[in-house]
Amino acid sequence: MGSIYKVKQITKLYQSCDKCGLPDINCICNTISKIKTKAKIWILSTERELYRPSNTARILKLVNPESTEIYLWERTKKPEELIKNIQQDIYDVYLIFPEENSYIVKTKVEHSNTDRIPAFILLDGTWKEAKKILRKSDYLKGIPRISLNPSFKSEYDLRKGIIEGNLCTIEAAIEVLKQNNDLENTILIKKAFDLFRAGFKAGITAQKIK
Repeated sequence: MGSIYKVKQITKLYQSCDKCGLPDINCICNTISKIKTKAKIWILSTERELYRPSNTARILKLVNPESTEIYLWERTKKPEELIKNIQQDIYDVYLIFPEENSYIVKTKVEHSNTDRIPAFILLDGTWKEAKKILRKSDYLKGIPRISLNPSFKSEYDLRKGIIEGNLCTIEAAIEVLKQNNDLENTILIKKAFDLFRAGFKAGITAQKIK
């Protein structure tokens, strides 16, 4: 199963784009710059999270289409394509997850083989959902983890109840790409994120961003 992220969102105020999730009047699909990072970003998302208009995984896929894949996590069905990718020798795979219990956690990227492609798995969802995904996904166990310790506050302010210190999915991707020395591309991803936030906020009152 490949990237699944298209859905037609209709809210009380507007109809939205099925890719970026923004109101049609603020769609950014044809305005943001497209990039291709060397590192792969594999996003494992619950259906509930993926199809929220405020979801940032879709924006990352939009700006970095060739190097980002989104996989749907289901309790009764494993993401076979993701598992196949994890098992391939051409990748150095890392799981982005906060430090806990006895697992070995890396705070920076340390590639074991420079010929391999770094691949980062991000669990897209609330902290509760992310822990559930990890607990019920045996194929994620044993993968080296990277624990992000940002020195800044998340700029994600599109949803209530966000735990302070946590980064949204696209912010986490930006941080690991910085560690992978892909600074130029992170600037373009950040611009897309800022545009998405502006478009989302304007859409709440049915306004068009300038």
